[in-house]
Amino acid sequence: MGTKNSILLGISLLLTPLVSLGSALHLPAVDTLEVRPTLWSLSGIPGAFEPAGWSTEDLLALTRAQAIRMGLTIDEFVDERFDPVKGKKAAAAYYGETLLLEAPAFTYKGGSLLLADLADEANVPLRKIENANPHLRRDVLPAGVRLYETLVYLGDDQLAELSESQLNYQKGLEEQYERRRKQILSFMPDPNTHKLITYTVRSGDYLGKISANTGAKVDDIRKWNRIRGNTIYAGQKLNVWVPKGREVETTSVAVVAPKEKPAEKEEKVLASAQEVESDAKYITYEVKPGDTLWGIANKFPGVSADNIKSWNKVDELIKAGEKLKIQTQTISDYSPDKYPSTL
Repeated sequence: MGTKNSILLGISLLLTPLVSLGSALHLPAVDTLEVRPTLWSLSGIPGAFEPAGWSTEDLLALTRAQAIRMGLTIDEFVDERFDPVKGKKAAAAYYGETLLLEAPAFTYKGGSLLLADLADEANVPLRKIENANPHLRRDVLPAGVRLYETLVYLGDDQLAELSESQLNYQKGLEEQYERRRKQILSFMPDPNTHKLITYTVRSGDYLGKISANTGAKVDDIRKWNRIRGNTIYAGQKLNVWVPKGREVETTSVAVVAPKEKPAEKEEKVLASAQEVESDAKYITYEVKPGDTLWGIANKFPGVSADNIKSWNKVDELIKAGEKLKIQTQTISDYSPDKYPSTL
């Protein structure tokens, strides 16, 4: 596109005009647009370094570096390549075009706000706000970021109160994470004096025997591997911290075991198979409005947000109604009565 053209695109502004009783609402002018059949579509993943965001047949989506060069913000809370207005204008400008496009938008510069709170105040479904604002990566509206298609009847004092509530909520999550981090670190010996090995449980092993072999306390082995009681099974791999310089056989070797009666052997094999099967079981949690990965993890002792990400192949962005798998073995106080299969 050697010469700069002016693209006058027509859009149907399905955005409800915004009204606020306070000064926190800013409505930009809406330009008069000429109708043309140019269509925009979304592609890519928010936060990705590869091309992502709004694009047309002629205007390609921007990479992370290109977007930042065009003045867009990309962080853990927002990716403005997906902003219905700023993202399109930036893509056009990068290729030397001028796009006349604006839409009413709510912004609050006094702090962050929970989308669930705004949905309650606007009396609209949270999912509708999320769908209209694909540039938001979390369940939070950051300070100064545009929010489309939301009618808010709140004054500055009320908005400040909601912002303070969100700030306290975020601090609570951070404190919870820090407590969990310290708890995990407290389980680990000094790496200057100990090394981590992977010990494969052998036939005939039990925790006391592994403790004598490795020099690690039974309670520590339980903590490091989230074992309840004394049940372990042959072939299971355990993380064990042993004193440096101590030689430990970590791989499975042939062991001569005492002969067992066929019935006893069959019962042990069946019990082992059932245990392995239970280790792989999950319960299903349906994401509620306002949920975050940290908040969901807090409902299940022993489970972290990173666990939930790994089990479900998701990032920080989760939606109400989405179903997540929670591994029962990882829940430190798990019992079928306390945790139904679907929550």
